[in-house]
Amino acid sequence: MGKPMPPKPLPGVYRDDPNRDDAASTSSAVLMDDMDYPDSDLPAYEDVPATPRPTPARNQEAQSYLIHPTLPASHISRDETTMTTHWPLYSQDAKFLTEMLKDQAKYPPTFTARMVGTHSETTRKKDSKEKVTVTDFDVRLDMTHLLIPGPNTPASLVRQDLDVPLPQSKAHRGNRTQSDCPQESAPDADTYIQSYISSPFSVRSFTLDRRIVYHDSAALEAFITSLVGSTNYRGHLKVTFPITHNRVTVYSPCWQNDYREKLWLRWMFYLTFFWIISWPYLWFMTRRWEVVTAVFPYSCAPECGNRRFVTKSEEAFYKEWKSSIRRAVVGKKQGWIDEEYKLATEEAISEAGPDGLSRIPSTGNATADGALGFLRQAVNAGRDVAMAGGWGADSW
Repeated sequence: MGKPMPPKPLPGVYRDDPNRDDAASTSSAVLMDDMDYPDSDLPAYEDVPATPRPTPARNQEAQSYLIHPTLPASHISRDETTMTTHWPLYSQDAKFLTEMLKDQAKYPPTFTARMVGTHSETTRKKDSKEKVTVTDFDVRLDMTHLLIPGPNTPASLVRQDLDVPLPQSKAHRGNRTQSDCPQESAPDADTYIQSYISSPFSVRSFTLDRRIVYHDSAALEAFITSLVGSTNYRGHLKVTFPITHNRVTVYSPCWQNDYREKLWLRWMFYLTFFWIISWPYLWFMTRRWEVVTAVFPYSCAPECGNRRFVTKSEEAFYKEWKSSIRRAVVGKKQGWIDEEYKLATEEAISEAGPDGLSRIPSTGNATADGALGFLRQAVNAGRDVAMAGGWGADSW
């Protein structure tokens, strides 16, 4: 009888996409320089529910790369960094393991820019005071598409094959601990795969890493920090660039590997302190291969001189999303901003009057139009005074 064939991988769920906030409707797409607030509290904002619509894809190629395919007998870790599979054929047949690794290596890790603003408030409860942290905004922006080569991407920035560590580099090469390679030239990925398949040890694992290189996160963080500061925000800003879906681990079929992935069993071991015995046992028994990496460059190496990019520079990306980020921050948004949100922001900007303020429809009555214009100027004057005083500061 032939070996059982693994089920065809189903399209995975892009884990950062479900729970995205509905894009703000045009009625909430207030121009950044014309945020009309009913009072001096800064900034007031209210989302108007909108009918969800699919996010416009930049192109068909980019859309397909943003979906990580699932694997048979697999699950995603809680922090969404690692996909783990226990499918037996991946530990028994080098052909199946090689094809799976090369297929997974086509997909970049999920790359995100996250901007969180917080401030502290002191609340009084009877005779005591309690200090609480309030989140002013929590804005997330997907940057995964910046890692996907296009027709104009230099050939040197297009990944060709799986990378393996240099001989002198420390790595898990089928041992319990990291070691260098005794040979002058490091084995290729196929050699490591074959050594994993033919290993006599029953408790073992093989891991593919997805890695992003040559992205100037410090420069992009500086751009965003300056932008948020321009709104007179006085709270605490934290800009990070989380990377998820960056590891795929294959566990060999054995009861030790099956049990190590069961959450309820982990908690039982924690509570009974049996982990004091189980962890050394698993460490001693497990042989690990962590020698295969799919590298996704954002640009060429810094020493190349004139930087070339897979898609666009950090500054160009910032300029593209600058208005949307500012609107989301001032609007106290909690969630993702996407293409639809950017289009709504651009529409608000294009509809602004020559003075940068939102247009007010004419009623046809000169007296009424004059009154509305005066009211608009008064509201914006109050807004400018409030903005000058800053917002989001700690209160004691």
